[in-house]
Amino acid sequence: MPVRRLAIYILAACPLLAADITLHGSVVNDNDAPVEGALITVRPANNAAYAPISVRSDPSGGFRLAVPAAGDYLCDVERTGFYALSNHPVRIDGPQEITLQINAIREVFQSENVNATTSPVDVDQPPTEERLSGTEVNDIPYANSHNLRNAMQLMPDVVSDPSGGLHFAGSAENQVQYLLNGFDITNPITGQFQTLLAVEGIRSIDFSSGQPAAQYGRGVAGVLNINIQNGSDAFHYTATDFIPGLNIQHGLRLGNWYPRFGVSGPIVKGRVWFSDTFDSEYNQTLVTGLPNGQNTRSGWAGSNLLHTQVNLTPKNILFGDFLVNLDNESRVGLAPLSPVSTTTNVHTKSYTVTIKDQVYFGHGVLVDFGYAHHQYSQTQTPQGTSLYILSPEGNSGNYFVNSAQSASRDQGLVQAYLPKFLLAGSHQLQAGGDAEWLHYNETDRSTGYQVFGLAGQLLSETTFGPPAIFHVSDLAWSTYVQDTWRVSKSLQFVLGIRDDRDETIRALAWSPRLAVSWSPFRSAHTRVTGGYAITHDAVTMNLLGRPLDQSALTTIYEADGAPAGPAVATTFAIPSTPLLLPRATNWNAGIDHQLFPRVFVTAKYLRRRGTDGFVFVNPLAPDAPPSLLPMPGDTTGGNFELTNLRRDDYDSVQVSVHQTFSGQFEWSAAYTFSRAISNALVDPNTAQPLQVLSNLVPLPWNVPHRVLAWAYLPLPWKNWAISTLADLRSGYPFSVRDQTGLVIGGVDTYRYPLNFDLNIAVERMVTFHGYRFALRGGIDNATGQANPTAVNNVVGAPQYLQFLGDEGRHFVVRVRFFGRAGSGK
Repeated sequence: MPVRRLAIYILAACPLLAADITLHGSVVNDNDAPVEGALITVRPANNAAYAPISVRSDPSGGFRLAVPAAGDYLCDVERTGFYALSNHPVRIDGPQEITLQINAIREVFQSENVNATTSPVDVDQPPTEERLSGTEVNDIPYANSHNLRNAMQLMPDVVSDPSGGLHFAGSAENQVQYLLNGFDITNPITGQFQTLLAVEGIRSIDFSSGQPAAQYGRGVAGVLNINIQNGSDAFHYTATDFIPGLNIQHGLRLGNWYPRFGVSGPIVKGRVWFSDTFDSEYNQTLVTGLPNGQNTRSGWAGSNLLHTQVNLTPKNILFGDFLVNLDNESRVGLAPLSPVSTTTNVHTKSYTVTIKDQVYFGHGVLVDFGYAHHQYSQTQTPQGTSLYILSPEGNSGNYFVNSAQSASRDQGLVQAYLPKFLLAGSHQLQAGGDAEWLHYNETDRSTGYQVFGLAGQLLSETTFGPPAIFHVSDLAWSTYVQDTWRVSKSLQFVLGIRDDRDETIRALAWSPRLAVSWSPFRSAHTRVTGGYAITHDAVTMNLLGRPLDQSALTTIYEADGAPAGPAVATTFAIPSTPLLLPRATNWNAGIDHQLFPRVFVTAKYLRRRGTDGFVFVNPLAPDAPPSLLPMPGDTTGGNFELTNLRRDDYDSVQVSVHQTFSGQFEWSAAYTFSRAISNALVDPNTAQPLQVLSNLVPLPWNVPHRVLAWAYLPLPWKNWAISTLADLRSGYPFSVRDQTGLVIGGVDTYRYPLNFDLNIAVERMVTFHGYRFALRGGIDNATGQANPTAVNNVVGAPQYLQFLGDEGRHFVVRVRFFGRAGSGK
């Protein structure tokens, strides 16, 4: 080879032979708080010979990478929920430190480019996480779009039953842990999600099932984390639906009204920020199938969330939240078979105070200390004191529950992120723990109910004893450790172990966690994931309080109206021997593939096997036939004892495709095949299941087939957009019963008709007198599908198997105000 040519090759190779130059730094948001999981990509500005170099920021926001030579580079930063930082120039002459800032997404117009979604094919993305961004929550036209609970149904594996209960991945509502900025906001009495939040203040909703991180527990089906928008150095404000609407169903009248307001900005620029969102609603719901004047229920509710951030020092950040909820509802329970007299008035109030101190000690060590106090109270008052009547033609009389409840939760937590170290790859350790102190008080003055037969004869009467006043407390705590082991650029393991303890039932439970992500091809357009986890449920306070509540006395009557014997008592007890925390074994697998730029296809499988679930069982009649009465009654009564005999199984296969465009425009479609079954008779008439079956039966929210698709797309005209939602699913299962309440045939072997909702809305962005508005008009249930919510399930009744409560078609209007145009507000 000629010497000259050899010299040219050597000179060209010199940058490759030179020692790598270390570039390290941190990614922060617009309030200088660290951003975990941001994807940093560095590439030469003028030399295409070097491939881009990518790395993820750690929990402290820090990152470290090596570039092959000095020179000019371009840097990109992407993270879900933030605007992308693109082509940021960086001059590298030697080892150096840089800070990269990305701004959180707020209310945007169509002309703005969001680029908010991190690629799901990255190996360090959570393999089982479903995420809704704040823009999706506000853009997609789901029914009652003011309600955050309804927004959660935009996730393909979340459904809502006819009574409004939420079911995540086939679970009961109290089998999920609900968090607000990392703190537990689950109802301490029932374990359900009953927090009101304005959808405009939401940054993201994250649901993880099958393989949640080791820091999460107290929910066999997973964890739901709601993240709130921060304030910034610019003032932002919004107002939504501040003009009352009209309802033209059954005549023109004042419709539901959901005014919401939000304001955020600096208290001290560059150091202290706030965001405040106010949510209120007045609703008047029409129930078809009832006479005029007796076919509506109304209520009002409000919430206010104040979120603050104080940068005490550049390495010490303080976060605080104060949330207040008020809810007053009348005629709760109104339905085609339950007229006004059977309804109750429910008044609820709660507040939550949280404080979290985040301290960065350097060298990659970040520690969070937090405390939260949650106070909750609710009263449920019937319309009168007459006995409640259950009959084949429908219900009458006054509902029997009359109660006043209050509960509190004090939560303390600490979690630490330790420095990365190298050992057959890189390791990121995380460890921590939390404790919850719970107190529960109840006063119960429930009356009773009667069961009448097809011929109008009295079959049984159940009355409750003297008023009960009781107090229950509990202490639960947990610790965990987790290692994120990055073996190589294409392979990552997450290994964790968690322990949960409960003082009252004297239980200790261990929860191992394992997740693997692998990118098998050089293109990095495909990711294969898998995982295994054991998860556990929390102990709810109403479960512990049931034995202290009123006892029931049931009298059975003969055909001639004479008592068949003396009234027999039904009581509840918690055994003296220790119980186990309900557990579930979870297996998951998935594959994510990037078809085209911004087009991703996902297929995933989840298998959950729940054991040791709580259920009250009558040892005197363990094989009693299933009954759909509020309390199974016969001539022997019973002492129901809390056991670990419940078993729940869930399987699902899901295929989805998602595409994003410039701006906030995107579309998504998913098909889910699932099976949710249990050996416990789950009935909405009871607070907890009271019977164990000999076989597994469909749960009342079992949905074998569901197709969910939604889109927010631009129209040909400037500042116009169309938003659609299509939701097609199997009808919910139900049982039929005889006049005494006993199930006839198999449990939950009948189904409601196929349910289909098609919602369409058109939106126009306008500027009026220098202020920005978004005007939206649309139709919910555009096809007019019946989608019934009730059925007469009594064999022999005149309306047997007649479906009631048609949904009807609804016209909706939304007006949103964004502040002054061109001012950054």
